[in-house]
Amino acid sequence: MTLVIAAAITLTVMVFAVLVYALVGHELRKNEDLSLRRESDRIIQLIQTDPNWQGFSQCTWVRSPACAQLVAPTPGEDPDSGAGPALPITGQMRDVAAGKSEAFFTEAAIGNDPIRVYVRPLPNQQALVVGVRNDRVLASFERLGWLLTATVLGALVVAAATAYVAARRGLRPVDRLTAVAESIAKTGNTDVRIPRSTTTEIDRLSIAFNTMLGELEESRRQQEQLIADASHELRTPLTSLRTNAAMLRNPELSQASKDRITGALEHELIGMQSLIEDLIDLARHEEAPSFTEEMDLNELVLFCLDNAERRYPGVAWSLEGSGHPLLVSGERVRLARAIANLLDNAGKFTAGKFTAGKFTAEPGQVRVTLSVSEGSVTLDVRDTGPGIPSEDLPHVFDRFYRATSARSVAGSGLGLAVVHHAALAHDGTAKAHPAPRGAHFSLTLPLAEGS
Repeated sequence: MTLVIAAAITLTVMVFAVLVYALVGHELRKNEDLSLRRESDRIIQLIQTDPNWQGFSQCTWVRSPACAQLVAPTPGEDPDSGAGPALPITGQMRDVAAGKSEAFFTEAAIGNDPIRVYVRPLPNQQALVVGVRNDRVLASFERLGWLLTATVLGALVVAAATAYVAARRGLRPVDRLTAVAESIAKTGNTDVRIPRSTTTEIDRLSIAFNTMLGELEESRRQQEQLIADASHELRTPLTSLRTNAAMLRNPELSQASKDRITGALEHELIGMQSLIEDLIDLARHEEAPSFTEEMDLNELVLFCLDNAERRYPGVAWSLEGSGHPLLVSGERVRLARAIANLLDNAGKFTAGKFTAGKFTAEPGQVRVTLSVSEGSVTLDVRDTGPGIPSEDLPHVFDRFYRATSARSVAGSGLGLAVVHHAALAHDGTAKAHPAPRGAHFSLTLPLAEGS
């Protein structure tokens, strides 16, 4: 990156230097040629004043800014050039005298002195050749070239140094971020955070990295909590299974006792199966459904409601919903389990009136409602159970959370957490609403296109 920045700056300065050199050279040459034109005009005025004018062939540069002489079409017709060095005459100059060529500028030399020459035609088959030393102009060109070359080299050095310093300062936050990433990969510690940077882009990267670290830390915490809670919840049924299995080995056990223990084993196994299924669903957390299909939510709710009625025959179940199909897109098994958990939760607490932590013989009611609003369908489940205390409402969807009043009822505290995560995975929501009597839960899912 440093080399690229330095090269870009140097290339820019180089192009600028070339343009300056060309522009200054053009202006110097233009002024020199303008001086020669003016000198030729002055000499022509002298020729018009003095017809016997023979020219300045000596080229005494100190006393005169230019030297001049007349040229004829042929060497034998040239006027006497006098003593001293004369301007070099070429065939093109004689063509100008003969009227065969236009006026022109050229470069020549007298000895070691470079000169700039201007040739223009005169009447009577002659040409005027005017020359001026341009060694000072060439020296100016040379000095300008060296100056611009030094400027380009200096710009290269300054650009490289500036780019290096800027790159180091700019990449310092990236170095810190890299060091933190390497440290996390080595130690597994996600508590480290990247300090804020003054650079907008790096600051955004730091914020994004810190957010990622926070989510990673929270995910790890949830996993550890899930493992700890699952271990705690599995310990009791496993202990019960081992105890009952050991009792079955007793040869003196009566058949009635064996049947009772076998029933308990079956009940514990069903409970463990439900717990493990809930744990699997929670382990998937908010991941997208692996296989999605369009399904009619009416049919799914009727299927789950039929199972709930068989499981809780003492509850008065009712269903109110839309008369037309309510198509949703998602994973059928996962949605069915979420709906079943809502109904199971309502059925447990309304199988009898729940008072002071105990059930009475009075039956309860569960009302299930399906409603459509703004491209989504909502499943409401209302029961006549003990309800949910207001202080417990924000926590009912947490894993393994159980209200104090509900801890005497069988369950693991995972059912509503499964509902919540299934809703998130299907771009929906699960809510617990305050109600004057009983509990009120809702599951909202987006309708499929065309529904």
